Amino acid sequence: MKKQKAFTLIELLVTSSITALMMLAMSSLFITFLATAYKSRISQNLRESGNNAIKQIIEMIRSSSEITSPCIKDSPLNYITLVGPDGLESIIREEDDRIASVSATNKFYLTESSANPNYINSLIFKCYPTPEGKKYIEISFNIHTGDNTASNSARSTTLDFGSGMVTRN
Repeated sequence: MKKQKAFTLIELLVTSSITALMMLAMSSLFITFLATAYKSRISQNLRESGNNAIKQIIEMIRSSSEITSPCIKDSPLNYITLVGPDGLESIIREEDDRIASVSATNKFYLTESSANPNYINSLIFKCYPTPEGKKYIEISFNIHTGDNTASNSARSTTLDFGSGMVTRN
């Protein structure tokens, strides 16, 4: 009688179980990688939008001939009024969940549009008079995108932005 070589049922079940566990671990890692890549892409877009808005606000304030908003220490404002080099008064404020520059003749947005109703939060200007007669202005705001869950979820990101500068005039 010849003995045949073959796998036993237990050997097949153990091999199948190990393979299933490895596939589960690999798919979990792949899903985590995709979620991280998605959040990274969203964060990069927000960072670019916020940095662009900060640069434009700083340039508008520096090139202005006068800041007409009250400059009172420890009195934050949610807008700033300035007179541009063209002599027109402009207001930089939050409008339609975006940062907008509004003058008598034009309105343009410094941040992009978003379907999120809380895209721009807490746009604050703080003004401090300096001994030289100039003004030190701090700008801060945050941008939020995604669902309204915690900011550590894969579909939600919030970034804070801030800067400060001394006016030229």
